[in-house]
Amino acid sequence: MPEEADLTVVKFSWSKLRQSSDLIHGADDPGPSRNEPVSVIQPERKNEPSEVKNRRDIQERRAELANAERNANSSSPRRQDYYVMRLEVKNVGQNTTKSIVWEFQPTVQTADVEAKQYICKMKAKPNETKAFELVSPAAPVKVVSADKKEQEGKVVINRIEYADGTVWKRKGWSVLIPAELTDQMPNGKCVMF
Repeated sequence: MPEEADLTVVKFSWSKLRQSSDLIHGADDPGPSRNEPVSVIQPERKNEPSEVKNRRDIQERRAELANAERNANSSSPRRQDYYVMRLEVKNVGQNTTKSIVWEFQPTVQTADVEAKQYICKMKAKPNETKAFELVSPAAPVKVVSADKKEQEGKVVINRIEYADGTVWKRKGWSVLIPAELTDQMPNGKCVMF
């Protein structure tokens, strides 16, 4: 097997995707309930001493305040950021590919972050170019600031599985990939593992 991958990265980019409105939600996440609690007016209790009435009033107001705080906290859930990664690769070898495993290696390395591995199922014939778009809850790098320098890096191909069943692996890379993972994936899809 050759030392270099016979698959080249043509383009790679990634960006943060944030929901732009609290008013628009998907069917799977309809958002917080818009029903407001209705206060029930208690009938006046005759012959009730004012001290008892005041104490009951204070307890009811405390309960209403606690309920309002709970509703306020649950009505504005923290938005989940997502990251869109776009990868374009070209098969420069002689074999048709079945799947690839790749990672993004940032220019600025941080000690506490391990590279995330992505697997893509793709049928790419020799000299064919394929493009993927992957949406992930995890950024390809640990973003400390908005500095463009921290978003720079390169995509490294770690493993290529060919249609004939042979496999190429990058020297020094040794992650086991269950065959069921790629066998059950539809062609043209990627997942992070």
